[in-house]
Amino acid sequence: MAKLLGVRQQRVQFFYDTDFLCNGNVGTTSDNLARSQKQLFASASIGDLTRSNMPSPGYLSGDQTFLTYAVRHEIGFYHGVSGAYSTADVMWLTLHTSTFRYQVGEKVEFEGPVTMTPAGGGPWGFVSDSAQPILTNGQPENKAIYVLPLPIAVAKRQGIRVEELKTSLSSGSAAAIDVVAVINAYDGFRAFRCYIDGFNTRDVQ
Repeated sequence: MAKLLGVRQQRVQFFYDTDFLCNGNVGTTSDNLARSQKQLFASASIGDLTRSNMPSPGYLSGDQTFLTYAVRHEIGFYHGVSGAYSTADVMWLTLHTSTFRYQVGEKVEFEGPVTMTPAGGGPWGFVSDSAQPILTNGQPENKAIYVLPLPIAVAKRQGIRVEELKTSLSSGSAAAIDVVAVINAYDGFRAFRCYIDGFNTRDVQ
């Protein structure tokens, strides 16, 4: 169907891509392995809505544009252990050693710790009063989402990339911790997604 010239649709729609979404051991080559550095959106899994809703790898298709008002991260671990580390341990290690860079075109537009960009607002859940801790990266309320004071604009055919970084904890009074290895050894459910949230403008057909 031909597009309607001069007519554009603006919609509230987030775009997302997945760092890992799996349960148990995933082998040594899976896309679900945690890594110290991983590029999201640049090679998104097109057509698999459990992992991404990007229309094309690395950019919005056609003449679409986007105003980013929030970057969000959804992180969760459930019903497993990683050696000496409990679910709560793995969650806290992941949250506090993970950072990101949101890049549009050739420039990094927004960066920092993932705890500043939660799904809701900060680590939330039940630990001490639950046999099976439930933890998410943020209380699930819209008012808890950090909204950018100024939107980050994505122009037509501009590249989009989020670089996810995970850093090991250096040794101090205790032994150093390889956080990536701890995540990959976790034998329960684990998930890590990134969202760019805002206004999407596209042609009408």
